[in-house]
Amino acid sequence: MAEVRLIPGNPAPARFRDTFLEMASAVVAERQDGTRIFLRYFPTGEIEQWSEARRHWVLLGRCAPAPAGGLSVAPRCEGGALRLLRE
Repeated sequence: MAEVRLIPGNPAPARFRDTFLEMASAVVAERQDGTRIFLRYFPTGEIEQWSEARRHWVLLGRCAPAPAGGLSVAPRCEGGALRLLRE
């Protein structure tokens, strides 16, 4: 079992001319058996996991950082805790 804390990144999004660029933060975790889990988190709250079986990103859910709680407060996710893919 792993806990993930969502920490907002750069408050000023990247921009090219008049277009804002949506960028994701990424996390790579390694399980005890050596397999790796790749997650990405978008500023809009979507959290996705890379699926080797499907060969594309799978939406796990949408979460928002807890307000002013810092690292000690878990994120608020729609529908409760996110479930990782079991591949």
